[in-house]
Amino acid sequence: MDTLTISNIDKLEEVVLKFANIIDQAWFKYSKLVRITKHSKSWWNDKCSQDLASYHSSRSVENWKTF
Repeated sequence: MDTLTISNIDKLEEVVLKFANIIDQAWFKYSKLVRITKHSKSWWNDKCSQDLASYHSSRSVENWKTF
């Protein structure tokens, strides 16, 4: 994306539209639809994620118990 040619409002608008198109394409390529089912874990929170990450990095029994 060439931003050196922005010399007026029309050029700026063109660059902004190109940028918005890039963002839009990335969103549709990499985003996923999340479906909540009866198997979803409503009790899972950020603390669970942190405790699991601690266990994964250390592999200690104590961190597993905390998790």
